[in-house]
Order: sequence, then structure tokens, then C-alpha cells
Amino acid sequence: MTSAPNAGTTESGVVDEVDRRPREELYMALQQDGQQLAVRLVRLLHRMADRTGMNPTDFQCYMLLRASGTMTPGEIADSLCLSTGSVTGVVDRMEAHGLVERTPHPLDRRKVAVRLVEGAEGRIGPTAPGMRQAMIDLHSGYTLEELEIIVDWLDRAGTTLDSLIEPRT
Repeated sequence: MTSAPNAGTTESGVVDEVDRRPREELYMALQQDGQQLAVRLVRLLHRMADRTGMNPTDFQCYMLLRASGTMTPGEIADSLCLSTGSVTGVVDRMEAHGLVERTPHPLDRRKVAVRLVEGAEGRIGPTAPGMRQAMIDLHSGYTLEELEIIVDWLDRAGTTLDSLIEPRT
């Protein structure tokens, strides 16, 4: 891991902590930058939806299924904070466009499962042209050790966020 930009190194090679930003200041920066990242991700999601011709809610469902795999309508409703009736409409529209299919639930025959059809990604076209290369370029300046830290942080942040999301009742 690299030292902070302001940190100095003593003759013995030990990082001098005196010039580092205080922890509380770093926490505030993480909070502010995290909020800005969340806003940017929402804006990106809307732009991606526009490119596909889908409305943002349908596109969120598409992205959810792409990331999570097969889900029940109730799970989709809970994840997207929608009513089950709204999810029925979303799934109907996506099914009409050949993006998803309803199948019997593998464990509970009373339930239906919703999954993306094979080739769904090709049917909606490119959602964020250049994103993959932009992300590769963003991360190219980091060492493998730094990338491991970033991956670990994202995993921990995701777990923390999941623990804060209360299931709807």
C-alpha cells in the first residue's frame, strides 16, 4: 500500500504520520465522495436506459437480473422498492421486448421465476459505449496490491450496504 501524498519517510524508511490527513477528515471525504459517486451512478443508469429506449425502472430490473440472475417477482420488488403489481408491469414489458421469460420456480411450484433470455444483452444494444476501456484506463495506474485493496473495499462496502438494507414487509 502506498503512503499518503503528504507523508514523509524517515531515514529508516518508516512513514512519518505527522503529515497525513486526520482520520476524521478522510471519513468526511469518503462520505462526500461516496455520495457524489452514488449520484453519478444514478445519472449513468438513466443515460444507459435512454440509450436502450427503456424506461429507468425497466432498465434497473434488467441490470438487477444481469447482476443477480434469476429472481422471483417478489425479490425484484423488494430489491427495487416497487410493489409487486408494478413489477408485473415491468416484467410484462420486458417479456414483450424479448428480454426476459417467466419460468416455474425450481424449488417452489407456487412461484414464478424471472430470468433474462439468452442473448438479451445483444437485443438492447450497447448501454455505455467505452465504459470497459474507461474502467481499464482508470485502474491501470494502480499496483496489483492496490487493486486487491480496492476489490476488498468494494466487497466490504457492498456487504455493509446489504446489512443496512432492510427487507420490505
